[in-house]
Amino acid sequence: MKRSNRLVILVGVLLAVLAFVGIVVLLGQQKGPETVKKQTVDVLIAKQDIAIGDSVTPALVEVKAVDPAAVLGTRFSDPSQLTGTPALFPIGAGSQVSKEAVGLGAGGQTCISCQLEPGEKAIAFQVDPVTGLDFLLQPGDHIDIIFRGEVQVVQQTADSIGTDQPRFEPVAGLESAPTVKTLLQDKRVLYVSATKIKPIADPNATPVPGQAGKAEAVLTSIVVIFAGSDADAEVVKFAQSDVNTTGVLTAVLRRTDDQVIEDTTGVTFKILVERFGIPVPDIIQVEIGATP
Repeated sequence: MKRSNRLVILVGVLLAVLAFVGIVVLLGQQKGPETVKKQTVDVLIAKQDIAIGDSVTPALVEVKAVDPAAVLGTRFSDPSQLTGTPALFPIGAGSQVSKEAVGLGAGGQTCISCQLEPGEKAIAFQVDPVTGLDFLLQPGDHIDIIFRGEVQVVQQTADSIGTDQPRFEPVAGLESAPTVKTLLQDKRVLYVSATKIKPIADPNATPVPGQAGKAEAVLTSIVVIFAGSDADAEVVKFAQSDVNTTGVLTAVLRRTDDQVIEDTTGVTFKILVERFGIPVPDIIQVEIGATP
């Protein structure tokens, strides 16, 4: 009797073990291996080579999903975000089109050397609100640069007329005659930077409690960096020898696709009189006591 009871217990234990193993196998088959979905983000890829100055439009790109770690610069996620702004540096086919590539990057970080074509140099000059087109210049714009300076008018001295060694002297009253000339044409803007901000108080402003003495900051000058040659840099340096001087050089905006180089004569007062008919005032002599 005892032997039979032991046999029944042993069989029950075996059945319990088999049932446990069956349950584990069944649960394992139902659950299956877990799959982890890989995270990606959308970027824009150039379908073809895009040269410096080319308008970057939705037709030139396609959307591609990449790993977030593979994103270069500040990404565009949809072609509709492109507005046709010019490329600031070459973008090869298959490369990512970032906001920095079209001058829309955040944080003000710009790679100047990336925008230079072979043989080009980055050259800077300073402008004020008038000579800098009210600070509306943007990277990718094309400009001409005009010089305005003062020159000393001289004449040959009377005692050296007819001699082999002429000498010259300043003309009284004409120590600083203005002269204007276009120096450089069709130069590509690489970067525009705010450099001087002057606080200006508004006399009509209503005082705000807790903000007494504060004034509005107004931009007074900027630095424009353009692509040119060493010869261009020499011209700019000579014209604007003092880095703190503004008003000597003026930026003139032109169409991006306009490559016409205009032959200009420059302007002096004599040219204004002879070519444009500027009237020269006559000296009127009136005798004292005479009846008008």
